[in-house]
This record gives sequence, C-alpha cells and structure tokens, in this order.
Amino acid sequence: MYGHRKRPKGGITMTATTPATREALVHELVQRVAPAVRASAAASEAGRRLAPEAMAALIDAGIFRTLLPATYGGADLGPVYGAKLIEEVSRIDSAAGWITMICATGSWLTVVLPPQAADEMLADPRAVVCGSFNSQMAAEPVQGGYRVSGRAAFASGCNYATWFVAQALVMENGAPKLRPTGMPVALAVFFPAGDAEILDNWNTLGMRGTGSHDFRVTDILVPEHRVWPVGPFVPVNPAFADPLARMGMWWLTPTLACVSLGIARSAIADFIELAQTKTPSYTQVGLADKPIVQDQVARARAAVDAARSYLYGALATAEEILQTAPRLSIEQGIPLALAGSFGVEAACRAVDLVHRCAGTAGIRNEQRFQQYFRDVHTISQHAFASSSRYESVGKLLLGRESDWPFYYL
Repeated sequence: MYGHRKRPKGGITMTATTPATREALVHELVQRVAPAVRASAAASEAGRRLAPEAMAALIDAGIFRTLLPATYGGADLGPVYGAKLIEEVSRIDSAAGWITMICATGSWLTVVLPPQAADEMLADPRAVVCGSFNSQMAAEPVQGGYRVSGRAAFASGCNYATWFVAQALVMENGAPKLRPTGMPVALAVFFPAGDAEILDNWNTLGMRGTGSHDFRVTDILVPEHRVWPVGPFVPVNPAFADPLARMGMWWLTPTLACVSLGIARSAIADFIELAQTKTPSYTQVGLADKPIVQDQVARARAAVDAARSYLYGALATAEEILQTAPRLSIEQGIPLALAGSFGVEAACRAVDLVHRCAGTAGIRNEQRFQQYFRDVHTISQHAFASSSRYESVGKLLLGRESDWPFYYL
C-alpha cells in the first residue's frame, strides 16, 4: 500500500520541517556541492552543458529531491526554502542554479500524476526529470494511453535526463481536438529519456552551461498513468501534502527570479572586491573612491534587496495561505507573478550597473562580469518571467482575461 512504500536509498537523509532545519539543510547542501560546482563552472560554460562533475555533485547531494516528500527521499523544503536553495546554488554558478531549478521542479511535477507514476519515475535516487512545455507534439489516443510524436525546445539538463516531460496536443481525425471553448486539448506526457533523441542546438548568448537543447520523439507509447490532462492543478498523489503541492504553476516564475538574483548578488560581490584594487586607466582615483561608483553599487544593492524582499514575502504569504487553502486564487497568485518578473528585471538592472562601472574588466573572458551580463539578460527573455508578463498581469488587474494560460491552471 502507498503508506508502506519504502523510502529510496541515497539522497537526503534529513527531512526539514521547521524554518531552522530548512535553513540548516539549505546551507549544508550548498556547502556540499560548492567545490565541484565552482571548479567545473568554466567547463560547463565551454561544453554547453553542466559539467559531469557538477551534475554528479548535485545528484549525490540529493538536490533534485529537495522539493519532494520524505516518502520519495525528499526534504519537504517548501516554497520559501526551495527558492533559497535555487538562489544560493545560482550564486556559485548560474548553470548549476538553473539545473537545480529545472530538475527539482521536474521531480516535483509528478504531484499531478497517480502514485504509480511517481513510484516508477522516482524509484531510482539518481533520477533526473526535465523537459519542456514549449513543444510541438501530437498525442494519438490508443488503448491504455497515447502514441506521441514531435519536438520540444529548451530542455535544460537533457543530456543527463532519465525522464522527460513535454506538452502534446490530443489529435482527432488528423487535427487537434478542441475543447468547447475552442482551445486544443493539451496533455503533459512523461516518458523515459531513452525514448527521445537530443538535438544539439543550444548555441546562445548566455546560460550556455544549461545544455538546453531540443529533443524529439517518434511514435512512442505513453501509458495513461504518466499523462496529465493539462487543466486545474490538483495534486493527485497523496504523498504530496505540503503547501508547494498546491501552489501549482505559480511556482515557476519566482524560481526564474531566484536564479537571476543569485547571479546579480555574485556580480555585486565580485565588483566590490574588484573596486578595492582597481584604478581606471588614465586616472589616479581608485574605483572604490569614485562617487559615481559608490552611487551605482548602492543602487544595484538596493534593487536586489528590494526584489528579494518582494519575492520571498510573496512566497511566504502564499505558503501561509496554502496551509489551509486547496489552491491559490488568481488574486492571491498575482504577487508571485509580479515578484518573479520584477526580480528578473531588478537583477538585470543591478548587473548592468556594476558592469558599467567595471570598465574593461567587464569585457574580459577571464573575468566573470561578462558572463553575469550575458546570463541575466538571457534569463530575461524566458517567457515565464519576461517583461511581457507585466501586460499579462495588467489584464487581470483591469478585469480582463489574461493572455497567459498558466495563470488559470
């Protein structure tokens, strides 16, 4: 029976149930993975995927199981401390922070599937679940499930995946099946990574180490128990009982801000260190003693601190609501959407400010300022937290239907 399932071997040995134990676990996990992640950051960037040493460190530490319940070897970190873990790993390396976000959320997404699916997918303590909802896939109904074919984009961490998730449209008589509203019927389908072919096409301005290549599948069978009919986000697996299980898709945008703000904090710290010793060319006044630099670094710090306060305040409020509520209303979810987009925007502003003050240190590959700049602006183009989402929320504030469908899940 479900309640007597054996906990998987390996992974996390401590279940965090209070703010103090969650804080301690975040610190412990970050310290555990930091040496390998930091040492391999350059290799991740050059190889266009997270370096094997860094990925092994994240898996060995159980990082990708931190949002799962103890039944699946998880830590029940919850929304606030799950977000803090993502931010702290991102401070060390943006790619590792992004992969932490993607793969921890991928494992958590099994909440919408029957226990049979999570039992199957998470039995291996080294399971890596990732994928993409940005896909062009078709699902043909068959006995016991669906035959799925098509292609998905931006599958971060795909080179290490054991399971993929992607969105597919249900087909009927050769065309997408439509709901009474006229919208197509969409599914989230979960399948073994071995069923997919990875297409090496991740060639980008920034976030190069995430290995966010496309993948495709051809006529694979996905059984019914590994299919989520995309709709209102309702936990199906009773093992997932914490507030995060009921936060639904509102969780995704804040996590993007966590990565961005981790990058910005590192940029500020590195610049403060640089400013202690650098004197700009052709001048006699050091960076740290220039009024314009003092002004700009203070503004950068204020932008990041304001965004973090908004972000973690919104997450804490949502977590408190979900202690008793079955889900967030749209009005209750709006602060999460806004804090996510605002966090990414503030991180870009902070990085721009310090990059401007860094001078030629900001353009040299041996300095990280150029990567901070590229990475944070690459994240700003992600659909879930781009500036376009302000308009999507503004529609809701003005009593109009939003163009962003994930607010209604």
